[in-house]
Amino acid sequence: MRKMEHRIRNLSLICFLFVGMTQLSLASGKEGISLEAALQMALANPYNLGSTSEAVAEARARLAQAGASRWPSVVLNGKYTRVGPYTSIDPRTGMPYKVGVSDSYATGFSLQWPLYMGGKLNSAVNLARFGLDTAEEDYQAEYENLVYQVFQAYIGFLKADGMLALSQEQIKLLTEHQRLVETNLSLGYAAKTDLLETKIRLTQAELGAVKARHGKKLAEENLCNLLGISTQELVLTSKPTIAPSHILPTMEEALRLAEEGRAELKKLKTAVHIGEENRKMSGGYWKPNLVMIGTYGTQNQKSFTLDEAIWSFTLNLDWKLFDAGAGRAGLKEAEANLSKLNYLLAQSKDLIRLEVRQRYLTVTETAQVLELTKLNRKLAQENYEFLKAKFELGAATNLELLSAHNTLNMALNDYLNAEYDYYLAISALYKAMGEIDQFMLEVSEDA
Repeated sequence: MRKMEHRIRNLSLICFLFVGMTQLSLASGKEGISLEAALQMALANPYNLGSTSEAVAEARARLAQAGASRWPSVVLNGKYTRVGPYTSIDPRTGMPYKVGVSDSYATGFSLQWPLYMGGKLNSAVNLARFGLDTAEEDYQAEYENLVYQVFQAYIGFLKADGMLALSQEQIKLLTEHQRLVETNLSLGYAAKTDLLETKIRLTQAELGAVKARHGKKLAEENLCNLLGISTQELVLTSKPTIAPSHILPTMEEALRLAEEGRAELKKLKTAVHIGEENRKMSGGYWKPNLVMIGTYGTQNQKSFTLDEAIWSFTLNLDWKLFDAGAGRAGLKEAEANLSKLNYLLAQSKDLIRLEVRQRYLTVTETAQVLELTKLNRKLAQENYEFLKAKFELGAATNLELLSAHNTLNMALNDYLNAEYDYYLAISALYKAMGEIDQFMLEVSEDA
């Protein structure tokens, strides 16, 4: 639990290092939500971590109960009994007679102390402690998933907003170009087909804007749901970027960190410890139980009192000498369960190694795609500017200019996708390594 609290206390520092303060175009003149604020809002949303947090509190209470069971319990007893009046029959004469009221007061203390339970009480404490470890590991996993989901949703919204901005810019350029073509057509410098082709491209751009606006709305819904706020026109003020000095860990280091840091593996290792403790407890099926029971009290007919109270002690031995093989069967069941958990742990390690290798390859691929799309964007921009100048001089056709504009727009979209996909790929790698906090520390604040 201390580890969980340490993570949350350091979240503000991590977010500060993680957040770039570049103001997006849609945020001009408005107060928006930074990534730091988004993470804090998501953590404050009780629907995200509330259940796992309460599960930790529940497990801690179970541990306290298990620890208390090893100590004696003392109970204060008081009993009042009133008999009568009633009618009875005299056995000698056979005649009825009345019996008056009689009161009885019993007062005392009772003590029960399990002196020896064949190791069951210690095992119960250990199992409760492992249960607390499991609950904390579940909380850690949910915490990491939440941070990762918020980052994905935040990036997803930025990406959708960027797509919409590109679509709107394309519409603006095509609208201006259409006015130019209409002017040229009226002057006899352009053909009717030039205007029709321009209108087709403009309509396609407007269709793309509709889809982009819908995509932005879906991304907004997703992020608002995580933050626990009503759907609104979100304004985001952060644009994270990877620090230039960032160096990815090697494949071997990534695999090692994943085996050490993944919450799923920690939970399975704890499950193996639980299986070992269950096997140990099942192996003591033949051991006796010894409990001491003590009482101190008295009984009189006047009031509750401890005058003339007496002590009494009882040692209760319970030793099962024959159970028709039930104890051995329970031990075999515990051994089989432990073997199953070890297989699951080994299988999970293999699957996590595979996931890390796949994520690592994805990062390598997205890095290459990012560099190529960056180069392609530059070339497409130069080509468009060149053809635009030729078109203004009458040395290029309208179709050539529209094709160059379409190529530029595709290059801009590809670069936008590649940039954010690269961020998401790196975050997915660190998530697979169980090091999502470290990923946040590796991000530059200079967006």
